[in-house]
Amino acid sequence: MLKPPPRYIIIQPFRQIHLSYLQSKNAIFKPKIARTKPIKTPSTLALDNFDFYYGPFFGDQWPSIRLGLLTPNKFVAVLNRFSSDVEINESILQSLGTKNIMDYLIAGKDLSDPRLEEKKSEVLKKPLRDIEGDVWTEEKVFGNEERPKEDVVGEGSENIDMRLEGGLYDFKQPSESYTMGKLNIPADKTPQKKSLDKIEVTGVERFHGNLLQKEDFLVYPRLLRLYCHPKSSLADFPAPIKDKKDISSWWLLDGGSIIPVLALDLQEGDNILDMCSAPGGKALLIAQTGLFDKLTCTDAKLSRIGQLRRGLSMYIPSDAPEASKIIIKRRDASIFDGWIDEGIYDKVLVDAPCTTDRLAVNQDDGNLFSPAMTQIRLNLPQLQVKLLVNALRSLKVGGTVVYSTCSLSPMQNDAVVENAAVIAEQEFGIKCLEKPLSQLRNHLEPSGLYRFAKNYQRGLLVVPNLLSNFGPMYVCKLQRIR
Repeated sequence: MLKPPPRYIIIQPFRQIHLSYLQSKNAIFKPKIARTKPIKTPSTLALDNFDFYYGPFFGDQWPSIRLGLLTPNKFVAVLNRFSSDVEINESILQSLGTKNIMDYLIAGKDLSDPRLEEKKSEVLKKPLRDIEGDVWTEEKVFGNEERPKEDVVGEGSENIDMRLEGGLYDFKQPSESYTMGKLNIPADKTPQKKSLDKIEVTGVERFHGNLLQKEDFLVYPRLLRLYCHPKSSLADFPAPIKDKKDISSWWLLDGGSIIPVLALDLQEGDNILDMCSAPGGKALLIAQTGLFDKLTCTDAKLSRIGQLRRGLSMYIPSDAPEASKIIIKRRDASIFDGWIDEGIYDKVLVDAPCTTDRLAVNQDDGNLFSPAMTQIRLNLPQLQVKLLVNALRSLKVGGTVVYSTCSLSPMQNDAVVENAAVIAEQEFGIKCLEKPLSQLRNHLEPSGLYRFAKNYQRGLLVVPNLLSNFGPMYVCKLQRIR
């Protein structure tokens, strides 16, 4: 008797079985596929992104910058002058072999020296220039229709600027009077208030403007003490000491974070706004200078407001005169509609949210390069432009705003500054110009502690390097002239 053929074929013993046998038994077959590509973490994605975009942009500087980003950054110890043991604390910092960075800025300079005022006048008299260095006259800046009209005021005309200068109590008769019959506005053409929330930030506004530059003259605050280890030193700072009032002796900041405050050029009696203030490192620096009449610190999130309040209370005692001058407010500075702080501040600091490039390549938690946060990252330039526009709206005419990020991205730095300048002029009638920070760069670069990007057109960009690993920190200063 013939035997039936086998229902399975063994090709390799105990390893491969003919599929017809498995299908006949209705077996569930799930093939196992070997993992060929490892899953990339957000920090790895960030580094790949930076290699692709920053590599060509920074050229021969990129290998050094990249290595610096992947290495722990270097800190500056800010001496807290509100501590009752400030002299002892300063001696401790000096005993570590540190150097006060302010010595590079103010050594041998006397504020009472009349030559200092002469030099300031000389610098401020320099003409306006565009990004390519061409000189611009007042007629070219304002144009025929926007030029101040002091020389055309005559009979039957009215100079609006002169009426404003008189204040509330200097009455000037109007050149014309209107009656109800003469002023006839059709019902369908009644002026309606424009909704500011409908203003769009497209990112191409910069191509329709020309942000001019004018030299600046900075006077550095004498009360700041910023101690740093020498170039190439890897030494660290000890933990801060607390005095009898539980006030800490010093705190640590990245060396790039001091530049925005130095760029503010703080003066006695300044009314200052610190947008996006939490966790409060730069607000504390401003408080250390003593050069302000009022410091308003704002942030959008309640949790960050609590963080800011705790940070300030650790270093400023409640009985210090500066404590009564600091105001903390919860406010979203990225909303155009309803922004009421217009034209009241002398100085504004915008330390804007950004991709925080150093953290992005070293930390996965909260990393903006994670797939879940892609849209937030892509919306950053739009958010930054809105913050800077509201900062310009908050300034008095003649006041200055300092914009800063800890990103290397030109789209979050130069592009944001130029886009904001155009939107401020087109939508709010605010004209501004850039104050190049060449003086600050010339004073800091010889110290060897700072390295700056070569190819940035506006402001300063501190780039990381192993010898003195500060940054990244982008800083740009604008002045409102109308």
